[in-house]
Amino acid sequence: MNVFDSIPDGFFNCLASSSNHRAYAGCLKSIYEQYNNSVSFKLPRTDIRDSLSIYLLQNHIELKEDGSEDLESGNDQANIVIRKFVASGYIEEETDDTTFEKSIVMTENGLALAEFLEKLSKPSRPEYSNFIVNIFNRLKYQTNEQRKEPYNFLLKPTFEDAKALSSSLKKLSTSIKKIIETMLHEGTLVSLTENIIKYCDGDFIREYSRLVKQQNIHLYRSFITQELERLRAESFELIVQNLMAEEKIEQLEAEERVSEMLDSTKNFLHDDYNRIMEEIKQKINTYIRIAIARERMLRNKGFDLKGCVEQAVRLLIQNDDINDEDFQNLFSIQKNEFVDTSSLYAPRRASSITQNTETEYYELSDETKEKQAALLQKEADNPFSKDKMKDFFESFPESSAESLGSKDNLLSTLAALAYAKENGWDITSSDEYIQNENFKMKKWEAAKK
Repeated sequence: MNVFDSIPDGFFNCLASSSNHRAYAGCLKSIYEQYNNSVSFKLPRTDIRDSLSIYLLQNHIELKEDGSEDLESGNDQANIVIRKFVASGYIEEETDDTTFEKSIVMTENGLALAEFLEKLSKPSRPEYSNFIVNIFNRLKYQTNEQRKEPYNFLLKPTFEDAKALSSSLKKLSTSIKKIIETMLHEGTLVSLTENIIKYCDGDFIREYSRLVKQQNIHLYRSFITQELERLRAESFELIVQNLMAEEKIEQLEAEERVSEMLDSTKNFLHDDYNRIMEEIKQKINTYIRIAIARERMLRNKGFDLKGCVEQAVRLLIQNDDINDEDFQNLFSIQKNEFVDTSSLYAPRRASSITQNTETEYYELSDETKEKQAALLQKEADNPFSKDKMKDFFESFPESSAESLGSKDNLLSTLAALAYAKENGWDITSSDEYIQNENFKMKKWEAAKK
């Protein structure tokens, strides 16, 4: 169904073609705030009229429509707004059969439009890390009721959370692109500094920073994938039946949609998520590089302007017509020799005079020398050095419980992994973990280059 089949004609006229579109948008927002803060779904028409009149007067707005006379009264302008909103389908007027008092009710389309304008002016920023946690908790702690209707309580909300996270990250990527474009037009060091301060305060990447810091998708991804595969293997037919009953569709279409939801969720968690995060990271790095380049450009531009002024003054001083009377009336120039801060040289601090000092000493015995040499040798010996880790993977080609058996074994494993590339080994890690009571480590395999 086309969207214009469900909205009245002229629904967008007030906000599109009218010369007062800004005022009408503000009036619609004012009505929405009254409606949102009220317990009743009906609002007295007089209250709406008064609130619109106050809004128009406070913002010094005078509505002027083509073919209409200027209205001096604020209530008259407010009544015009109400009539236009009724004609456009934003609100409806109702009259009480007993008291004959009029009330205002916002239509479903009017509420949707007001909420859309509110989101545009004040976009909400979700907490990205919550999406993954919600998916994990939903699949891990399943109730009997959820298992009976896995489509409505498990698959559908999981798919919607993954889709919402993908959409939110894409919006963040787009917003960073706009911020970069704004950075390119910063004309002064002050405005550029304010832009950078907003970045440092985390105005547009705070939620992204928390998502990266927690890295919860890497912790939960394997479990989520296993649960999705279990749903496909054990509950696929039940999920299809739930979808057919919920959406009133044929079995073949339901099977295709369920498979698509499972596959798209897995693909996002394993492929699309990493690609989007890498793109955001690159844009943040681009933002920082542009900020540095813009700062240098503005600073050099200031130096260039200073040099141009000095050069112009120097040419004026050297002009042969400087003694002309008309010229002297325009400029009052004196030739001065000066020293600026850039030509000054800050001398180094004079080095302090050192004095000879004498201390008493005594000769060590042979036994003491041997003990001191052994002690120094022991302190210099590093059991986790690169040379000693060369043959580690010959004995332990992959992760095992023995590598977590003790603190020394764990340190040897970490040292060998750190020096693996330099010692000629390739390390491949997985999303699964091995752990014991004290330590936890990702599974890995080592292969000779």
